[in-house]
Amino acid sequence: MKILSLVLPALFLLTTPAIAVEYQGKNIDGRKIPAKVYNYATGGVYNVQVSFQNNRATIYFNDDSETSIRLNRRSLSDLNDIEGFGKLGQIALNEVFSIGLDSNNLLSNGQVLPESRSLEGLWRISIDPA
Repeated sequence: MKILSLVLPALFLLTTPAIAVEYQGKNIDGRKIPAKVYNYATGGVYNVQVSFQNNRATIYFNDDSETSIRLNRRSLSDLNDIEGFGKLGQIALNEVFSIGLDSNNLLSNGQVLPESRSLEGLWRISIDPA
C-alpha cells in the first residue's frame, strides 16, 4: 500500500491537462482531414487522413494502418508545416509514454542493424486544401 501511495502521485504528475490542437484559434480536434505526410527517414510522401487529439496526430494510411505522432506545437499557424515525432507501430499511452514493437532494425536473419538514422520518426503533415 505504501508503494501505491508513492506511485499514484508520480503518475498524476506525468499526465498533463488536455489541450486541443488549434488553427486560427479554432479547435480542430477529432475530425479526420485529408492530408499528405512526409516521412523524413524514408523520404516518402503519402496520401492519408489525419485526426488531431490534444498534442497528438493520428495518421490513417490507405492500407488501413495508422500511426500516432506527438506534435511539436499545439497551436498551428501553417497547415502545410505541421511536424511531429512518432515511430510506426507505437501506441500512445498518454502524453509522455508510448509502447510498441520496433522491428524496422531487424534483418531477415535476426541480426540487428545499428541505430544511425537521426530523422527516424520525424513526420511533416500538409493538410489538403478544401
